[in-house]
Amino acid sequence: MPARQGFTGINLLQQALQPDVLRRAWVTIAENDGIPGVDSISIQRWRRNWEERLVELAKSVRSNTYQPHKLRLRHIPKRKPGEFRTLRIPTVTDRVLQRAVADVLMPFYEARFLDCSYGYRPGRSLKQAVQRILIHRANDRTHVLDADIDAFFDSVDHELLLRFLQADLPDDSLLPLISLWLEKSHGSSAASRGIPMGSPLSPLLANVFLHRLDLSATGLGYHLVRYADDFIILEESEAEARLAYTDVQAILQHLQLSYEPQKTRLTSFAEEFTFLGVHFTPDTYRYSWEDKQIEVEGNEVDALFSDFGPEYD
Repeated sequence: MPARQGFTGINLLQQALQPDVLRRAWVTIAENDGIPGVDSISIQRWRRNWEERLVELAKSVRSNTYQPHKLRLRHIPKRKPGEFRTLRIPTVTDRVLQRAVADVLMPFYEARFLDCSYGYRPGRSLKQAVQRILIHRANDRTHVLDADIDAFFDSVDHELLLRFLQADLPDDSLLPLISLWLEKSHGSSAASRGIPMGSPLSPLLANVFLHRLDLSATGLGYHLVRYADDFIILEESEAEARLAYTDVQAILQHLQLSYEPQKTRLTSFAEEFTFLGVHFTPDTYRYSWEDKQIEVEGNEVDALFSDFGPEYD
């Protein structure tokens, strides 16, 4: 497929390799101060000659000699005792390049993503997701499909994801890089599924993939609120919520995904439910703030509401 030029006159890869873009990416990665990858090169060590490293990184990509490293596995505890989440962490060098690619792609996708999604997006927050839920409650959409996607980050099909990217983007110049990173996502070039939690690019790729869920569900008229792979649909009747369950199940199957059965249910504000750590009732909601339980009546978002990041299962 021939490359299509972007609005700047240079392709997406060339944009990502611009010195100012790489420099901003490095600053972001350095500020995050993450752990080293499998090459044991820390942020502090990278900083000693960061300008030379950026030049060499761009040169290796342009000459097609760039190869990403394997990912470093790190297991962190979940809220539930005895449960762990596996992070797959790239090297600092790979993180810088992924950050640059994400920074180039983010404005492009922000112009396309729908209002119903809130996770991993600049200028959007958990507070805004809660506000949208309260608006639906005020409009008598009180019957809820509370859904969770089974092992989403481990289940994303690489072929589908690359197909979506190719359909969306103005040129194909970044696809070989992204394909390389996907191959490393589970330590095997034969792997064909999964995007690694812990990679700077993965949040955007997750939203690119689930944008198809947003388009399909809202296209059928459902009132969706999604934060990463957790989402709810709010409707006026139990029958509508049940129909949403079936329709969304079919959408997920088309994306080669499925519900997590123990975490997906039909419920309502009358029955009460918890979404993203916020507990909703017919006329209140409550959340934790500095180890205290805060309960708020009505449909206003509490001024103290914390934009804490929900934990993904």
